[in-house]
Amino acid sequence: MYGNYYHADEFTGPDGKKAADADLTAAVSLLRTIGYKHIGKLPMAFQVIVPFGYVEEKKLFNEKSAGIGDIAFGPGVFLYNNEDTKTAISLWAYFIAPTGEWNKNQAINFGGNHWVFESQVAVNQQFGKFIYDMNINNYFHTKETDTQTELPNRLELEMSLAYQVTDKLVAGINGGGFWDLEDTTAGGVKVADSKAERAEIGLSGAYTFTDKLGANIRWSHDVSSQNSTEGDNFWLRLSYAF
Repeated sequence: MYGNYYHADEFTGPDGKKAADADLTAAVSLLRTIGYKHIGKLPMAFQVIVPFGYVEEKKLFNEKSAGIGDIAFGPGVFLYNNEDTKTAISLWAYFIAPTGEWNKNQAINFGGNHWVFESQVAVNQQFGKFIYDMNINNYFHTKETDTQTELPNRLELEMSLAYQVTDKLVAGINGGGFWDLEDTTAGGVKVADSKAERAEIGLSGAYTFTDKLGANIRWSHDVSSQNSTEGDNFWLRLSYAF
């Protein structure tokens, strides 16, 4: 189970400067189930992620959207795992279905009303008591047919460097961001200067209560953005191994 709370107080323009004041809040819980299986000698996994919650903007749009979000599902394969070097690499694919609430007359929607494909490469490396994690994600969007809008392909980077304080406690820093690779298309025409990007940095921690129960917490602050929002992001993850 994941909990995510994001609040932003400004929208930014293509020059990275504030374009408008905002009061944007997104409170989302993610129910994630994952199963593991060997296909021959190859370890694989399959997961389903169900988001639920709301997104609301009170200052500029005065709109709210809530309920079940866009459900993601897909397989993963553990490509490389070396116990000697403590290196692990995995590849994941997510199909994100248009199941979330959508209103074509609103700017604020909990769902996207189009299919999204996400590919992810995940790397974990340990150096003594230091733990480095990195995810490289690519998002590919289909056209949203109500408004004839197609979002651009997006590259996302997530990184963290943590230190094993005790056998149960880990603390560290995290950072990352996303970058649109081209402009948005509306009605078959590219919208000039519409590429969005955002960078963030923050702190994180994890605690293992038992062999089966653990918790992770993460905070990050947006340090720059273009055609996006700037605010603070909080994550809480509770995990239990059955």
